[in-house]
Amino acid sequence: MMSVVRMLIWTPLNAAELQKSMHSGNVGPAALVPVQSGTVLLPPPGTKLSEAAYMTNRVRKIGRGAALAVWNDDAALLYMFTTSLGRASMWGSREAVLRLSAQAKQSGPVGRSFDRATAGMVDLREKEKWQLDAIDKLTALYPAAGRKGTLERIRDFGNGRAAIPDFFRAAGLHEVARVAELTEQGRAEAVLRTLEPPRTQLWPLWLIFPLIVLAAAATVIFDIPAVVYYLVVLLLLAMLAGLLVVLRRRLVRTKPINTVLPVIPVTQGAVPTD
Repeated sequence: MMSVVRMLIWTPLNAAELQKSMHSGNVGPAALVPVQSGTVLLPPPGTKLSEAAYMTNRVRKIGRGAALAVWNDDAALLYMFTTSLGRASMWGSREAVLRLSAQAKQSGPVGRSFDRATAGMVDLREKEKWQLDAIDKLTALYPAAGRKGTLERIRDFGNGRAAIPDFFRAAGLHEVARVAELTEQGRAEAVLRTLEPPRTQLWPLWLIFPLIVLAAAATVIFDIPAVVYYLVVLLLLAMLAGLLVVLRRRLVRTKPINTVLPVIPVTQGAVPTD
């Protein structure tokens, strides 16, 4: 049986400011959990790794940095974004990491084959420079982070179990670690099930491209000047771009802020409750 993929995003920005900026910037949907060190975001079930990474990068721009954690029972990935490119730390056996990657990406046969062909990237986690760079990114995000314990956990890359809570706890981000543990227990599921994955509807693609082919056929059959065809294609592409933007905005910006970016109630210790 395939284990459940969990995701969370942590940023040092406080929840109130982040929620407002995400709504106006059309970033999400996601549930927000306030913690003393900033905010933890929980993407909806069904979110792809690429969508979570895109959301994390947008949050990075808003909150001056962000970290994306992706894990299951056997492996874990942690991307720390201080620039538009996130550096990944990986835990678990090579096979477990590849399975997690494919599951998080929701890869088909071609995607899984590509991951296999580039599996050597997993071995980068063994290099000291890679490990130290990860610690540098962590301290850039959270200057108070402990280096010794986090470096030890990064070097224990063969052990994928509880890697994400262990890492955040070693960094001194105890509340983030606790949120990760409670997320594993499904404590936020009732809220997350109400959110749509951050995925724009792609049906306009199926509408526009047949029209482009039809316009090409009409150009040949009726001997229409090529410049007219190119103008029609440009118009159709502009319509496509505009329609995709409108559909994307319907995900967050045009909806009530507390329905697409809900703040999960917290108790002492800033952990999600049902």
